[in-house]
Amino acid sequence: MDAIAAAKLIGWGGRVLYLGPAFGLSPHRNATAVLAVGLDAPIEVADNPSDRMTHYRAARSVLILPNSLHHLRIERGRMAFLYVDPLGRDLKALIARMTNTTPRAAFDLREESGVIEIMTGLAESRIAAQDGRSSLGELLGVGTRGKANPRIAAALRHMRDEPARAHRLTTLAARASLSPSRFLHLFKAETGVPLRRYRIWNRMGAAVRANGEGASLTEAAHAAGFASSAHFSSAFRDMFGMMPSDLVRALRPGVIQV
Repeated sequence: MDAIAAAKLIGWGGRVLYLGPAFGLSPHRNATAVLAVGLDAPIEVADNPSDRMTHYRAARSVLILPNSLHHLRIERGRMAFLYVDPLGRDLKALIARMTNTTPRAAFDLREESGVIEIMTGLAESRIAAQDGRSSLGELLGVGTRGKANPRIAAALRHMRDEPARAHRLTTLAARASLSPSRFLHLFKAETGVPLRRYRIWNRMGAAVRANGEGASLTEAAHAAGFASSAHFSSAFRDMFGMMPSDLVRALRPGVIQV
């Protein structure tokens, strides 16, 4: 299978799932938490990334905790990276589903084989994005809230359709006919992340989609509400530990799904 052709990005509210080749990054930190899963082979995780002589531990799944210096070594095969917000409820759910937790990372999902099967199906387009999100949500305990609140769902659609707008709390609450405090409570309950953090995820996703569909990085950044391409790239690097151009190079048009 052509690894580049298999690469895709699946949006999932306040989280993002990447499927495809590894990026070969040097030791770095992410503002997010990252669940890394080797779809075809184990991942090697450095015990101490700042030590050149460090030992590498092999695992098929590892949860890298936010702002933790880490280095992943992947010899072959495809990867899945699920990025989740450190301020949301997803991180706590994922930690509870790992077998062994250390200060920097947690290892070995309890439902590892099932997660690998679903992620591989998504990577190979045998499973639709919506079905895969639902199945992974059940196994990982993320993104599962039952019936959506229609007022919050409408606000999310509005934010996605117009990512460049400020989407101030008072405006969103008024459109939903809710008080600001009630809107914030329902928004966090629905999405798992605070409104301010969701705005960042939403704008980054919009910029990546636009860039992947042919817009220049500057055009994509402005359309998503960033002051400049440099502002977008800096925010993206801080969040994900890579430049957006690194991600877009691995993706072909049409493989960014929401």
